[in-house]
Amino acid sequence: MASTIYVPSIPAIANALDTSISRVQLTFVAYLAAFAASMLVLGPLSDRCGRRRTMILGVSLSAIGSIGCAASPTIGWLIGARIVQGVGLSGGMVVGRATIRDIYGEEGAAQVIAGLSILLTLLQAFAPIPGGYLQAWIGWQANFGAVAALALVALALVVRYVPESPAATDPARSQTLALLASNMLASYRGLLKTPRFVAYALTAAGAHAGFHIFAAGAPAVLIIGLGISPQDYGYYASLPPMGFLVGSFLSNRLTRRLGVDNLIALGSAVLIPAGFAMVFLATMRLTSPYTIIGPMILICCGSGLITPNAVAGSLGAKVGVVGAASGLASFLQMIGAAGATAALSFGTSGNPLVLAVVIASAGLFAVAAFGSLVQIRRVFAESGKLPLGLVRVSIHRLVDPRQQLRR
Repeated sequence: MASTIYVPSIPAIANALDTSISRVQLTFVAYLAAFAASMLVLGPLSDRCGRRRTMILGVSLSAIGSIGCAASPTIGWLIGARIVQGVGLSGGMVVGRATIRDIYGEEGAAQVIAGLSILLTLLQAFAPIPGGYLQAWIGWQANFGAVAALALVALALVVRYVPESPAATDPARSQTLALLASNMLASYRGLLKTPRFVAYALTAAGAHAGFHIFAAGAPAVLIIGLGISPQDYGYYASLPPMGFLVGSFLSNRLTRRLGVDNLIALGSAVLIPAGFAMVFLATMRLTSPYTIIGPMILICCGSGLITPNAVAGSLGAKVGVVGAASGLASFLQMIGAAGATAALSFGTSGNPLVLAVVIASAGLFAVAAFGSLVQIRRVFAESGKLPLGLVRVSIHRLVDPRQQLRR
Protein backbone atom coordinates (compact mmCIF):
# COMPACT_ATOMS: atom_id res chain seq x y z
CA MET A 1 0.00 0.00 0.00
CA ALA A 2 2.81 2.43 0.87
CA SER A 3 4.30 1.94 -2.59
CA THR A 4 1.17 2.97 -4.50
CA ILE A 5 -1.02 5.22 -2.32
CA TYR A 6 1.04 8.31 -3.13
CA VAL A 7 1.39 7.82 -6.91
CA PRO A 8 -1.53 10.18 -7.73
CA SER A 9 0.48 12.84 -5.89
CA ILE A 10 3.67 12.49 -7.96
CA PRO A 11 2.97 15.57 -10.15
CA ALA A 12 1.93 17.59 -7.08
CA ILE A 13 5.08 16.56 -5.19
CA ALA A 14 7.24 17.68 -8.12
CA ASN A 15 5.49 21.04 -8.11
CA ALA A 16 5.59 21.50 -4.32
CA LEU A 17 9.26 20.58 -3.95
CA ASP A 18 10.29 22.48 -7.09
CA THR A 19 11.78 19.47 -8.82
CA SER A 20 11.20 17.27 -11.87
CA ILE A 21 8.90 14.29 -12.26
CA SER A 22 11.98 12.14 -12.93
CA ARG A 23 13.46 13.00 -9.54
CA VAL A 24 10.18 12.23 -7.79
CA GLN A 25 10.19 8.85 -9.56
CA LEU A 26 13.52 8.20 -7.85
CA THR A 27 11.61 8.06 -4.54
CA PHE A 28 10.01 4.92 -5.94
CA VAL A 29 13.42 3.53 -6.89
CA ALA A 30 14.86 4.31 -3.44
CA TYR A 31 11.93 2.60 -1.72
CA LEU A 32 12.20 -0.57 -3.82
CA ALA A 33 15.99 -0.78 -3.45
CA ALA A 34 15.82 -0.35 0.33
CA PHE A 35 12.99 -2.85 0.56
CA ALA A 36 14.99 -5.37 -1.48
CA ALA A 37 18.27 -4.99 0.42
CA SER A 38 16.53 -5.26 3.79
CA MET A 39 14.95 -8.57 2.85
CA LEU A 40 18.40 -10.17 2.77
CA VAL A 41 19.21 -9.01 6.30
CA LEU A 42 16.09 -8.76 8.43
CA GLY A 43 14.92 -12.34 7.97
CA PRO A 44 18.16 -13.91 9.26
CA LEU A 45 18.37 -11.15 11.90
CA SER A 46 14.97 -12.20 13.23
CA ASP A 47 16.31 -15.76 13.55
CA ARG A 48 19.12 -14.46 15.73
CA CYS A 49 17.44 -11.67 17.70
CA GLY A 50 13.83 -12.82 17.77
CA ARG A 51 10.78 -12.19 15.61
CA ARG A 52 9.00 -9.78 17.91
CA ARG A 53 11.91 -7.41 18.47
CA THR A 54 12.80 -7.35 14.78
CA MET A 55 9.19 -6.72 13.78
CA ILE A 56 8.88 -3.89 16.29
CA LEU A 57 12.05 -2.38 14.81
CA GLY A 58 10.69 -2.69 11.28
CA VAL A 59 7.24 -1.25 11.98
CA SER A 60 8.78 1.59 14.01
CA LEU A 61 11.09 2.48 11.12
CA SER A 62 8.16 2.45 8.70
CA ALA A 63 6.27 4.91 10.92
CA ILE A 64 9.32 7.16 11.28
CA GLY A 65 10.00 7.03 7.55
CA SER A 66 6.38 7.85 6.69
CA ILE A 67 6.37 10.83 9.05
CA GLY A 68 9.64 11.97 7.49
CA CYS A 69 8.09 11.70 4.02
CA ALA A 70 5.12 13.86 5.05
CA ALA A 71 7.45 16.48 6.56
CA SER A 72 9.94 16.53 3.67
CA PRO A 73 11.02 20.06 2.67
CA THR A 74 13.19 18.90 -0.25
CA ILE A 75 13.32 16.02 -2.71
CA GLY A 76 16.55 14.75 -1.13
CA TRP A 77 14.84 14.55 2.25
CA LEU A 78 11.91 12.70 0.67
CA ILE A 79 14.20 10.16 -0.99
CA GLY A 80 15.99 9.53 2.33
CA ALA A 81 12.71 9.14 4.19
CA ARG A 82 11.47 6.69 1.55
CA ILE A 83 14.59 4.58 2.15
CA VAL A 84 13.80 4.41 5.87
CA GLN A 85 10.18 3.60 5.06
CA GLY A 86 11.25 0.81 2.68
CA VAL A 87 13.56 -0.77 5.26
CA GLY A 88 10.83 -0.72 7.89
CA LEU A 89 8.05 -2.12 5.70
CA SER A 90 10.37 -4.85 4.44
CA GLY A 91 10.95 -5.94 8.03
CA GLY A 92 7.24 -6.05 8.70
CA MET A 93 6.60 -8.29 5.71
CA VAL A 94 9.57 -10.64 5.98
CA VAL A 95 9.40 -11.13 9.74
CA GLY A 96 5.61 -11.30 9.59
CA ARG A 97 5.79 -14.28 7.25
CA ALA A 98 8.34 -16.00 9.48
CA THR A 99 6.11 -15.39 12.52
CA ILE A 100 3.14 -16.92 10.72
CA ARG A 101 5.32 -19.97 9.99
CA ASP A 102 6.23 -20.21 13.69
CA ILE A 103 2.59 -20.05 14.80
CA TYR A 104 0.75 -22.11 12.18
CA GLY A 105 3.35 -24.58 10.93
CA GLU A 106 4.17 -25.26 7.29
CA GLU A 107 0.75 -26.24 5.93
CA GLY A 108 -1.22 -23.71 7.95
CA ALA A 109 1.26 -20.96 7.10
CA ALA A 110 0.88 -21.65 3.37
CA GLN A 111 -2.86 -21.03 3.60
CA VAL A 112 -2.52 -17.90 5.74
CA ILE A 113 0.23 -16.41 3.57
CA ALA A 114 -1.77 -17.15 0.40
CA GLY A 115 -4.73 -15.26 1.86
CA LEU A 116 -2.50 -12.38 2.94
CA SER A 117 -0.94 -12.21 -0.53
CA ILE A 118 -4.37 -11.73 -2.08
CA LEU A 119 -5.20 -9.08 0.52
CA LEU A 120 -1.93 -7.23 -0.07
CA THR A 121 -2.48 -7.31 -3.83
CA LEU A 122 -5.94 -5.82 -3.39
CA LEU A 123 -4.60 -3.13 -1.05
CA GLN A 124 -1.87 -2.29 -3.54
CA ALA A 125 -4.45 -2.18 -6.33
CA PHE A 126 -6.97 0.06 -4.62
CA ALA A 127 -4.58 2.28 -2.61
CA PRO A 128 -4.37 4.91 -5.40
CA ILE A 129 -8.13 5.52 -5.08
CA PRO A 130 -8.03 6.97 -1.53
CA GLY A 131 -4.63 8.41 -2.44
CA GLY A 132 -6.22 10.43 -5.23
CA TYR A 133 -8.94 11.78 -2.96
CA LEU A 134 -6.46 12.63 -0.20
CA GLN A 135 -4.39 14.50 -2.77
CA ALA A 136 -7.43 16.44 -3.99
CA TRP A 137 -8.86 17.21 -0.55
CA ILE A 138 -5.76 17.76 1.61
CA GLY A 139 -2.53 17.50 -0.33
CA TRP A 140 0.32 15.09 -1.01
CA GLN A 141 1.47 15.00 2.64
CA ALA A 142 -1.82 13.35 3.62
CA ASN A 143 -0.94 10.13 1.80
CA PHE A 144 2.23 9.66 3.82
CA GLY A 145 0.41 10.72 6.97
CA ALA A 146 -2.15 7.96 6.37
CA VAL A 147 0.64 5.37 6.04
CA ALA A 148 2.23 6.67 9.26
CA ALA A 149 -1.07 6.35 11.11
CA LEU A 150 -1.54 2.77 9.90
CA ALA A 151 2.05 1.94 10.90
CA LEU A 152 1.44 3.25 14.43
CA VAL A 153 -1.71 1.13 14.70
CA ALA A 154 0.27 -1.88 13.47
CA LEU A 155 3.00 -1.16 16.03
CA ALA A 156 0.45 -1.15 18.85
CA LEU A 157 -0.96 -4.48 17.63
CA VAL A 158 2.50 -6.05 17.38
CA VAL A 159 3.44 -4.94 20.90
CA ARG A 160 0.15 -6.22 22.27
CA TYR A 161 -0.40 -9.50 20.43
CA VAL A 162 2.70 -10.84 18.64
CA PRO A 163 4.54 -13.51 20.67
CA GLU A 164 8.28 -13.99 20.65
CA SER A 165 9.62 -16.97 18.73
CA PRO A 166 10.80 -19.79 21.01
CA ALA A 167 14.55 -19.56 21.49
CA ALA A 168 14.98 -23.22 22.35
CA THR A 169 13.66 -24.48 19.02
CA ASP A 170 15.55 -22.02 16.84
CA PRO A 171 19.14 -23.18 16.14
CA ALA A 172 20.03 -19.82 14.59
CA ARG A 173 19.77 -18.24 18.05
CA SER A 174 22.93 -20.06 19.14
CA GLN A 175 24.94 -18.63 16.24
CA THR A 176 26.92 -15.44 16.43
CA LEU A 177 25.98 -12.67 14.03
CA ALA A 178 29.27 -13.21 12.17
CA LEU A 179 28.60 -16.93 11.71
CA LEU A 180 25.01 -16.24 10.69
CA ALA A 181 26.18 -13.72 8.09
CA SER A 182 28.83 -16.14 6.81
CA ASN A 183 26.30 -18.95 6.39
CA MET A 184 23.85 -16.59 4.73
CA LEU A 185 26.42 -15.36 2.21
CA ALA A 186 27.53 -18.93 1.48
CA SER A 187 23.93 -19.89 0.70
CA TYR A 188 23.51 -16.89 -1.58
CA ARG A 189 26.78 -17.62 -3.42
CA GLY A 190 25.70 -21.20 -3.99
CA LEU A 191 22.36 -20.08 -5.39
CA LEU A 192 23.93 -17.52 -7.73
CA LYS A 193 26.12 -20.31 -9.13
CA THR A 194 23.02 -22.39 -9.89
CA PRO A 195 21.85 -21.51 -13.44
CA ARG A 196 18.40 -22.96 -12.83
CA PHE A 197 17.82 -20.66 -9.85
CA VAL A 198 19.16 -17.61 -11.67
CA ALA A 199 16.94 -18.31 -14.68
CA TYR A 200 13.73 -18.61 -12.72
CA ALA A 201 14.56 -15.70 -10.39
CA LEU A 202 15.35 -13.34 -13.27
CA THR A 203 12.22 -14.48 -15.09
CA ALA A 204 10.12 -13.55 -12.06
CA ALA A 205 11.97 -10.24 -11.73
CA GLY A 206 11.35 -9.22 -15.34
CA ALA A 207 7.71 -10.29 -15.33
CA HIS A 208 6.96 -8.50 -12.07
CA ALA A 209 8.81 -5.28 -12.93
CA GLY A 210 6.16 -4.07 -15.36
CA PHE A 211 3.67 -3.18 -12.64
CA HIS A 212 6.20 -1.11 -10.68
CA ILE A 213 7.26 0.71 -13.85
CA PHE A 214 3.62 1.49 -14.56
CA ALA A 215 3.01 2.69 -10.99
CA ALA A 216 5.95 5.10 -11.19
CA GLY A 217 5.45 6.35 -14.75
CA ALA A 218 1.70 6.34 -15.36
CA PRO A 219 0.84 9.39 -13.18
CA ALA A 220 2.91 11.68 -15.40
CA VAL A 221 1.33 10.25 -18.54
CA LEU A 222 -2.28 10.20 -17.36
CA ILE A 223 -2.46 13.16 -14.96
CA ILE A 224 -0.12 15.61 -16.69
CA GLY A 225 -0.20 14.36 -20.28
CA LEU A 226 -3.89 13.46 -20.57
CA GLY A 227 -5.32 15.73 -17.90
CA ILE A 228 -6.84 12.98 -15.75
CA SER A 229 -7.71 14.16 -12.23
CA PRO A 230 -5.94 12.49 -9.26
CA GLN A 231 -9.29 11.04 -8.12
CA ASP A 232 -9.99 9.45 -11.52
CA TYR A 233 -6.40 8.27 -11.81
CA GLY A 234 -6.87 6.12 -8.71
CA TYR A 235 -9.65 4.17 -10.43
CA TYR A 236 -7.64 3.67 -13.62
CA ALA A 237 -4.59 2.56 -11.63
CA SER A 238 -6.61 -0.08 -9.77
CA LEU A 239 -7.41 -2.02 -12.97
CA PRO A 240 -4.00 -3.55 -13.95
CA PRO A 241 -3.59 -5.39 -10.60
CA MET A 242 -6.95 -7.03 -11.30
CA GLY A 243 -5.27 -8.61 -14.33
CA PHE A 244 -2.54 -9.94 -12.04
CA LEU A 245 -5.17 -11.48 -9.77
CA VAL A 246 -6.82 -13.19 -12.76
CA GLY A 247 -3.46 -14.55 -13.90
CA SER A 248 -2.61 -15.75 -10.39
CA PHE A 249 -6.00 -17.44 -10.10
CA LEU A 250 -5.51 -19.25 -13.41
CA SER A 251 -2.00 -20.23 -12.36
CA ASN A 252 -3.31 -21.71 -9.13
CA ARG A 253 -5.91 -23.75 -11.01
CA LEU A 254 -3.68 -24.92 -13.88
CA THR A 255 -0.23 -25.49 -12.36
CA ARG A 256 -0.76 -29.17 -11.59
CA ARG A 257 -2.22 -29.78 -15.02
CA LEU A 258 0.18 -27.83 -17.23
CA GLY A 259 3.31 -27.61 -15.11
CA VAL A 260 5.50 -24.67 -14.14
CA ASP A 261 7.37 -24.24 -17.44
CA ASN A 262 4.30 -24.43 -19.65
CA LEU A 263 2.47 -21.83 -17.58
CA ILE A 264 5.46 -19.51 -17.82
CA ALA A 265 5.36 -20.03 -21.60
CA LEU A 266 1.62 -19.38 -21.68
CA GLY A 267 2.05 -16.23 -19.59
CA SER A 268 4.77 -15.07 -21.98
CA ALA A 269 2.37 -15.55 -24.88
CA VAL A 270 0.01 -13.10 -23.16
CA LEU A 271 2.57 -10.62 -21.83
CA ILE A 272 4.75 -10.11 -24.92
CA PRO A 273 2.00 -9.33 -27.49
CA ALA A 274 0.37 -6.97 -24.98
CA GLY A 275 3.68 -5.16 -24.53
CA PHE A 276 4.15 -4.85 -28.28
CA ALA A 277 0.57 -3.57 -28.62
CA MET A 278 1.26 -0.92 -25.99
CA VAL A 279 4.39 0.22 -27.84
CA PHE A 280 2.59 0.22 -31.21
CA LEU A 281 -0.31 2.31 -29.91
CA ALA A 282 2.09 4.80 -28.34
CA THR A 283 4.16 4.97 -31.55
CA MET A 284 1.02 5.72 -33.56
CA ARG A 285 0.14 8.40 -30.99
CA LEU A 286 -3.15 6.69 -30.21
CA THR A 287 -2.84 7.75 -26.60
CA SER A 288 -5.78 7.57 -24.21
CA PRO A 289 -6.38 5.99 -20.82
CA TYR A 290 -7.79 2.94 -22.59
CA THR A 291 -4.81 2.39 -24.90
CA ILE A 292 -2.54 2.44 -21.85
CA ILE A 293 -4.64 0.63 -19.25
CA GLY A 294 -5.99 -2.04 -21.64
CA PRO A 295 -2.61 -3.51 -22.64
CA MET A 296 -1.38 -3.06 -19.06
CA ILE A 297 -4.19 -5.29 -17.76
CA LEU A 298 -3.06 -8.04 -20.15
CA ILE A 299 0.59 -7.51 -19.21
CA CYS A 300 -0.30 -7.93 -15.54
CA CYS A 301 -2.37 -11.02 -16.37
CA GLY A 302 0.67 -12.55 -18.08
CA SER A 303 2.76 -11.57 -15.07
CA GLY A 304 0.26 -13.32 -12.82
CA LEU A 305 0.77 -16.51 -14.82
CA ILE A 306 4.56 -16.20 -14.91
CA THR A 307 5.60 -14.85 -11.51
CA PRO A 308 4.19 -17.51 -9.11
CA ASN A 309 5.56 -20.32 -11.26
CA ALA A 310 8.95 -18.71 -11.73
CA VAL A 311 9.18 -18.14 -7.98
CA ALA A 312 8.19 -21.77 -7.33
CA GLY A 313 10.84 -22.91 -9.81
CA SER A 314 13.50 -20.82 -8.08
CA LEU A 315 12.62 -22.29 -4.67
CA GLY A 316 13.11 -25.83 -5.96
CA ALA A 317 16.30 -25.13 -7.89
CA LYS A 318 18.66 -26.12 -5.04
CA VAL A 319 17.89 -28.55 -2.24
CA GLY A 320 18.21 -27.48 1.40
CA VAL A 321 18.25 -23.70 1.01
CA VAL A 322 14.59 -22.86 0.47
CA GLY A 323 14.69 -19.96 2.94
CA ALA A 324 17.75 -18.40 1.34
CA ALA A 325 16.30 -18.99 -2.13
CA SER A 326 13.10 -17.22 -1.12
CA GLY A 327 14.98 -14.23 0.25
CA LEU A 328 17.37 -13.94 -2.69
CA ALA A 329 14.62 -14.40 -5.28
CA SER A 330 12.55 -11.70 -3.58
CA PHE A 331 15.62 -9.44 -3.51
CA LEU A 332 16.24 -9.91 -7.24
CA GLN A 333 12.57 -9.30 -7.94
CA MET A 334 12.50 -6.00 -6.05
CA ILE A 335 15.92 -4.80 -7.18
CA GLY A 336 14.95 -5.58 -10.77
CA ALA A 337 11.85 -3.42 -10.36
CA ALA A 338 14.00 -0.65 -8.87
CA GLY A 339 16.45 -0.81 -11.78
CA ALA A 340 13.70 -0.75 -14.40
CA THR A 341 12.00 2.19 -12.67
CA ALA A 342 15.34 4.01 -12.55
CA ALA A 343 15.66 3.49 -16.32
CA LEU A 344 12.23 5.07 -16.72
CA SER A 345 13.37 8.19 -14.84
CA PHE A 346 16.06 8.81 -17.49
CA GLY A 347 13.42 9.13 -20.20
CA THR A 348 11.11 12.03 -20.95
CA SER A 349 8.57 12.33 -18.13
CA GLY A 350 5.01 12.01 -19.36
CA ASN A 351 5.98 10.40 -22.67
CA PRO A 352 3.71 7.34 -23.19
CA LEU A 353 6.16 5.80 -25.66
CA VAL A 354 8.99 5.80 -23.09
CA LEU A 355 6.67 4.19 -20.55
CA ALA A 356 5.53 1.53 -23.04
CA VAL A 357 9.07 0.72 -24.21
CA VAL A 358 10.42 0.25 -20.68
CA ILE A 359 7.47 -1.95 -19.68
CA ALA A 360 7.77 -4.06 -22.85
CA SER A 361 11.54 -4.36 -22.37
CA ALA A 362 11.04 -5.78 -18.88
CA GLY A 363 8.76 -8.45 -20.36
CA LEU A 364 11.30 -9.29 -23.06
CA PHE A 365 13.98 -9.59 -20.38
CA ALA A 366 11.81 -12.11 -18.50
CA VAL A 367 11.27 -14.24 -21.59
CA ALA A 368 14.95 -14.04 -22.56
CA ALA A 369 16.01 -15.14 -19.07
CA PHE A 370 13.64 -18.08 -19.18
CA GLY A 371 14.41 -19.12 -22.74
CA SER A 372 18.20 -18.76 -22.69
CA LEU A 373 19.01 -20.19 -19.27
CA VAL A 374 16.33 -22.77 -18.58
CA GLN A 375 16.17 -23.83 -22.27
CA ILE A 376 12.74 -25.40 -22.18
CA ARG A 377 13.83 -28.42 -24.19
CA ARG A 378 10.74 -30.51 -23.58
CA VAL A 379 8.42 -27.86 -24.97
CA PHE A 380 10.68 -27.18 -27.94
CA ALA A 381 10.98 -30.90 -28.64
CA GLU A 382 7.21 -31.27 -28.72
CA SER A 383 6.39 -28.11 -30.66
CA GLY A 384 9.48 -27.10 -32.56
CA LYS A 385 8.22 -23.52 -32.79
CA LEU A 386 8.28 -20.34 -30.76
CA PRO A 387 6.07 -18.67 -29.64
CA LEU A 388 3.08 -20.30 -31.38
CA GLY A 389 4.38 -23.75 -30.54
CA LEU A 390 4.48 -22.85 -26.86
CA VAL A 391 0.84 -21.79 -26.96
CA ARG A 392 -0.07 -24.95 -28.87
CA VAL A 393 1.65 -27.19 -26.33
CA SER A 394 0.09 -25.35 -23.39
CA ILE A 395 -3.44 -25.50 -24.83
CA HIS A 396 -3.00 -29.17 -25.72
CA ARG A 397 -1.92 -30.04 -22.19
CA LEU A 398 -4.83 -28.10 -20.79
CA VAL A 399 -7.19 -30.33 -22.81
CA ASP A 400 -5.26 -33.59 -22.45
CA PRO A 401 -2.23 -33.35 -20.14
CA ARG A 402 -1.47 -37.09 -20.18
CA GLN A 403 -0.65 -37.52 -23.85
CA GLN A 404 2.15 -36.19 -25.99
CA LEU A 405 1.29 -33.68 -28.67
CA ARG A 406 0.62 -35.31 -32.01
CA ARG A 407 2.64 -33.91 -34.81
